[in-house]
Amino acid sequence: MSIFSQDSEKGNILIETALIMPILLLLVAGIIKFGFLLNAKIAVNSASYEAARAATLSDDPGADAIDSAVAYASATLPGWSLDERLALKIDISGNDPGDIVQVEVIYKIPIFFSNILSIPKSNDGYFDIHGSSVMRMEEKE
Repeated sequence: MSIFSQDSEKGNILIETALIMPILLLLVAGIIKFGFLLNAKIAVNSASYEAARAATLSDDPGADAIDSAVAYASATLPGWSLDERLALKIDISGNDPGDIVQVEVIYKIPIFFSNILSIPKSNDGYFDIHGSSVMRMEEKE
């Protein structure tokens, strides 16, 4: 006969599960958050590219760059508003062919665990994701 009974083994499993479960949940939540960050980075890079491309082909490059970035961004990620979590920096050196257009898109993504983990370069529970594109103005027909 064993000195360990069936009840003590069930208790051991319960204690082991209670010790491991928070670590497992934190790991799964971190993987999900990394997916959100990666999705935001891809969207920000694509939005900056689309804005720069629209500006190079336009007669009004500044306005078209803003419209293009906001249109792309609003279809990709939630919370895209120029007033809240989305910022654009547009630098147009001129309107002649060959002049440079630089567009930077900045998106503030919320951090789920800002009270638990301190993440460098985060402010007010948000992390800034940057995307930048540089193109030359094209000749207009």
